[in-house]
Amino acid sequence: MSPKVFAAFCDIVGKRFHSCGRCSVLEIGSGAWTLLAIPSFAHARRVALNLRFNDPAALSKQAELVVGNSNALGFPDESFDCVMSCSALEHDPYFWRTIAETRRVLKKGGLFVVGVPIYRTLPTDYRRTTLTYARHGLAYNADFYRFSEQAVREIFFEGYASVTDEVLVRRYPNPYLVAAGRK
Repeated sequence: MSPKVFAAFCDIVGKRFHSCGRCSVLEIGSGAWTLLAIPSFAHARRVALNLRFNDPAALSKQAELVVGNSNALGFPDESFDCVMSCSALEHDPYFWRTIAETRRVLKKGGLFVVGVPIYRTLPTDYRRTTLTYARHGLAYNADFYRFSEQAVREIFFEGYASVTDEVLVRRYPNPYLVAAGRK
């Protein structure tokens, strides 16, 4: 996660999330640089979910760690006041299941904040292949998607009361969007 992406999440959460003593926050795809470190979450229950954690000892000081698949979240309906995901959905071959599970576990009125790479025509495009694929697709062996801004609005936030924010963090070389919606 770049500092600009982290700052975009901080800005949106700072404006849209109102912490309470019993608030719960879930980060899908949590890693070493966690969004759960955002100051607005200091007094909330913080849950980090990932398929595996590279440094669980360090992260467990900031959050409850849950090893699991976001396509089938093991939480009751409407468990969280805020759900976040940064640079995870493009690596999920069944991202639509994660989107449905996010909507299910988010409380009514809750906030979903998501950051994903998007596609745009770039000066470095070659035969309809982007520089992003050259940098990530070959290295990760699990980089499946780039999303349009329309897909983020209409698919990720389908059934939400409103899309509250859309921040184009980066245009080049890897276009990236952070967006938020209120359920």
